Amino acid sequence: MTFGQVVTAVLRRWYVPLVVLVAAAAITTQLVKSGGLYSTRTVVMLVNKAAIGPDNGSGNDNIIAFAGAVANDVNNGRPVVRYAHENAPLYGAGISQGVFVGLRDDGGQWMTSFTRAELEIEIVGPTRDYVASIQQELLLKVSTRVRELQGPAYNDPDSRIRTQVVPLTLAIDHVSASGSQLVIAVASMVAAAMIVGSWGAVRLDALLRGRSVRREREDEAN
Repeated sequence: MTFGQVVTAVLRRWYVPLVVLVAAAAITTQLVKSGGLYSTRTVVMLVNKAAIGPDNGSGNDNIIAFAGAVANDVNNGRPVVRYAHENAPLYGAGISQGVFVGLRDDGGQWMTSFTRAELEIEIVGPTRDYVASIQQELLLKVSTRVRELQGPAYNDPDSRIRTQVVPLTLAIDHVSASGSQLVIAVASMVAAAMIVGSWGAVRLDALLRGRSVRREREDEAN
């Protein structure tokens, strides 16, 4: 089929591309209205001293190992997904709703390097309330498991391991597409709609014209 035949079919069955464009416009509008995600990366330090600083015990190998046990327990033994960069966000991997709980790894994807007893709780979700509720739930779970895993040793104030949340990491950020990204997305949707609409018009035109030809032949035969 030549380009001219395609154009003729589209013009003849113009209502097919129109319906597809309207549907695409409705979907795009809904996506734009509900666009954006909420994300947080909360850091919980495991320390044996009250201060947040280099001498709080977070660099102790034993406490780092204990922090790893806590992370494994909170994750119910599920393996933690690693990315090439330690600061890669969940939404950057295409996850629109999910949770990551793991020991901070400075080694990246191909090796592990745990230098601090810091648990990272990363949450991404569709609403701020969702992310905030999961955040509080996991913080409580981490704190509870830290106490439970220490058993009677937690009662000793001189040796107990406690949790300290880094205050600034409690923030919940809104992540949304930029203006240029929205323009590209809308243009892509329009292009896809035109391709699908044109294909639908050509198929429908061929189908209807085929039926018309068969009827004409039947009438001639009769």
